[in-house]
Amino acid sequence: MRVLAGVSHELLQYGLIQLIKDVRSVDSMVMAETASELVHALKQYRFDLIVIDDRLAKAGGIRSTLSLLENQSPSCKRVLMYHDSFHELEILVQQNKLQGLFYEQASLNELMIFFQQVLKGDKTILRMYGEDETNQKSVSTDLSRREEEIFNMKVRGYSVVDSAKLLNISPKTVENHRRNIRKKLNITKNHQWFEWGKRLGVI
Repeated sequence: MRVLAGVSHELLQYGLIQLIKDVRSVDSMVMAETASELVHALKQYRFDLIVIDDRLAKAGGIRSTLSLLENQSPSCKRVLMYHDSFHELEILVQQNKLQGLFYEQASLNELMIFFQQVLKGDKTILRMYGEDETNQKSVSTDLSRREEEIFNMKVRGYSVVDSAKLLNISPKTVENHRRNIRKKLNITKNHQWFEWGKRLGVI
């Protein structure tokens, strides 16, 4: 996979590179630290994934920068990292000018799921905490109604046995649902249940 990262901050560059390498094998990586370097790279090369810091895009004009992305292959995934709630950017996702939006302070777990979905071909918006309820669903969770019930009980501290009694199902069924939830949300550690709970407004 060929990647362009238009990010000026060195620490963010490093973290982004490591994150993307954890999600997918990278053949080549081009770093652009200024708007002019970004424009030059977009004109010179073809990429499979482009990640741009919106501060860098604003320096060259977001619309004009994104117009350069149209020269890329239709299969190229285009992602913008933003810092303030900016609803106009969501329209660009709907118009297929971008495949994804994420905010700088997103957790590692959120970003892993985000990039997995983008590279799979899904349009994905990872929103900031605290946005109004109409915008609250950031990354699609695809949980069934029963899984949502069991998820809510888990993050509120209910045991497997207590959950089974309250829902009138067997403890083994609760464990099966929890296993499916872990798989869907990519939960590998216990604290990640609570991160998801905060993010989805459950706790």
